[in-house]
Amino acid sequence: MCPICKTDRYLSPDVKFLVNPECYHKICESCVDRIFSLGPAQCPYKGCDKILRKNKFKTQIFDDVGVEKEVDIRKRVFNVFNKQLDDFDGNADEYNKYLEEVEDIVLNLDKGIDVQKTEEKLRTYEELNKQLIMTNIERNKQDLESFEQRQQFEKEMKIKKRTLERQIEEEERMNNEWAKKEIVNRLSSADDADDVIEGVKNTVKLKKSSARRKLEELNRVLKNNPYSAANNSGPRKDAVPFTPFNGDRDITPKYTYNEALYNDPFIQDLKDRKDFIASGFRPDYVYKRVLTEAFMGLGCVLSDELQASQMATSQTS
Repeated sequence: MCPICKTDRYLSPDVKFLVNPECYHKICESCVDRIFSLGPAQCPYKGCDKILRKNKFKTQIFDDVGVEKEVDIRKRVFNVFNKQLDDFDGNADEYNKYLEEVEDIVLNLDKGIDVQKTEEKLRTYEELNKQLIMTNIERNKQDLESFEQRQQFEKEMKIKKRTLERQIEEEERMNNEWAKKEIVNRLSSADDADDVIEGVKNTVKLKKSSARRKLEELNRVLKNNPYSAANNSGPRKDAVPFTPFNGDRDITPKYTYNEALYNDPFIQDLKDRKDFIASGFRPDYVYKRVLTEAFMGLGCVLSDELQASQMATSQTS
């Protein structure tokens, strides 16, 4: 319900509520047009003396006004304090201190702590670092464009791959039907059934479709994705010790997955059901997860690791 005109969503389901970053009081769109069309005016809420402008009103995204306010403050502060780790020559300690300073500014503005002093600090930094701020904004814009291009590229490749997979499935179905009919026709005039079946199988193998060749080419393109290559050009270092119990960073798996060796009728039945396919179900995910859980932690002796950790601690102290 709008606290100004008392319009209720029950009677007016299309009513839209807006908030102004000056005070974050919720007002319906009709009241905003009626009160602020002629120019700036005081907030109609009782006890609020903020002067509001119509062009500053926006649709509330989060149900919690406190979250809405914090997000707006973060956007405003991060537009000014937009340095990255590269701006500190890779010095993580200096970068972390910088991030702590930014979080202190956000906290002060959000909780109303030394607002005037914090605003002055924000303005001073912006005036002294205008060129750097604009450079980082341009860099972030380029990173965003590159990310969107990569997303679009991957989306198009996935659509093409899905289309080719459907074509291959349809061709395989038609080949299987043809093979059954061909075997029946040949058996009517042949003596050796094994030779007939083997001959039909070889013929089906030779019918390698253009869709399958295109799919192989598409997989090579996805494997050599130019966007991922550009983003992973430098060596990546792990910031934390290897933990085999997680399983997500095990670059040398203890098993080899071969889908042809697994034949679970229940799983095979699920992969053809639309309600499972729609949620992204794939049989290889099931098998790989079971294998990962079975082999996870092999080769890890906790007593040895604990002893090594204690020795390192004693040497440091």
